[in-house]
Amino acid sequence: MKKTVLILILAIFTGYPGLIQAQDIHFSQFFASPLYTNPANAGNFEGDYRFVMNNKNQWNSFTDAYTTFAGSFEAGFGNLFIPDSHAGAGIQINNDIAGDGKLGTTQFYLNLAYYITFGKTKQFMLGAGFSAGYVMHGINFNNLTFGNQYTGEQYDPYSQTGEVWTYDKINYPDFGAGANFIYKLNPKLTLQSGFSLIHLSTPAKSFFENSEAYLPVKYSFTVSGDYNIKDDLWVEPQFMAMFQQDYREVNAGGLLRFDYNPVSLQSVYFGGLVRARDAGIVVFGLKYHNVRMTLNYDINLSKLSTISRGKGGMEFSLIYIFMKPRPFESPYYRKCPDFI
Repeated sequence: MKKTVLILILAIFTGYPGLIQAQDIHFSQFFASPLYTNPANAGNFEGDYRFVMNNKNQWNSFTDAYTTFAGSFEAGFGNLFIPDSHAGAGIQINNDIAGDGKLGTTQFYLNLAYYITFGKTKQFMLGAGFSAGYVMHGINFNNLTFGNQYTGEQYDPYSQTGEVWTYDKINYPDFGAGANFIYKLNPKLTLQSGFSLIHLSTPAKSFFENSEAYLPVKYSFTVSGDYNIKDDLWVEPQFMAMFQQDYREVNAGGLLRFDYNPVSLQSVYFGGLVRARDAGIVVFGLKYHNVRMTLNYDINLSKLSTISRGKGGMEFSLIYIFMKPRPFESPYYRKCPDFI
């Protein structure tokens, strides 16, 4: 089974005969990987700087499948060019390693976004963003085994593989764009929807020469919100749908947030999501000062659960938002004369 999974991974990412599309890494906590989800999320936070880290391990219970890391740093700027507007600029680094062949993906992106507000009470916000980056892939073919190396029931590592590889490293530029629409109905309800297109240039992605393998455009739709049920209890619904060639992924669910404040512990999160026909996702998190830490576990519900026994993968995210100290402005008052 391990060999089969490795062959499938290799086929998906290299354009093995009969398969000419490639796919992207993904996070179950798409709501906690803002720049990876949508370039327009750059600067979409309350503060001056935001640092985000994501780490995911998938299917390691039965094979050395996927280990994924992502990190980003952003800066937000208020009232840039237009009053009541804000902008954001951020850098993003993603790294993914898959299988015994250590099929590696490293991505570097620069993200820029700009937001304007409108409406009688400035309750509407519209933002657009763009990303430009560079992507590198590498693989160690010496770690892989092939059918031609088996003589009868024995494996001979010195036998010819019967495969001809042109490259063990490839790289290409990559571009994306996105938009966000935010509606703040009142202090108790905020709604947000987003749309993004990634890999606009559909870059070639294969270790074979003259291969037709390419990375198709990925379309992502997101909807989220914050609603105060009562007192300190909030609900945060989350939805994302991704489309990339024949690949489809739909995630839906939500988190309950309890605003709690003993010793600066601001919030506690718990909830879950479902990735259609694939996994159930259990989520738990905490917010302490300006740091939010969220942990989730994917319970495999697909046909692969026969082998995985339901074990999917663990994922961790950390978000830190820094706000510069603001000068204290005392309220204006007029002192009455002493003789009154």
